[in-house]
Amino acid sequence: MTETKTPLASRTVWANIVGLAALVLPLAGFDAAALDADRLAEAGATLVAAASFIASSVFRVIATRRLRG
Repeated sequence: MTETKTPLASRTVWANIVGLAALVLPLAGFDAAALDADRLAEAGATLVAAASFIASSVFRVIATRRLRG
């Protein structure tokens, strides 16, 4: 890999930022114990599905190479 990009253009950096935010929220006073676990799980699954569809569309549009058959 000889091409460069800014750190904020890296999907790995963004994944790490999201993970760090999940670790910092409880330290900032967010109490997840008061949440309804069933509704939270359903909302999480819906968000994951939505993110998957959006990501697959975006990644296909920005792809620079075709898939091999």
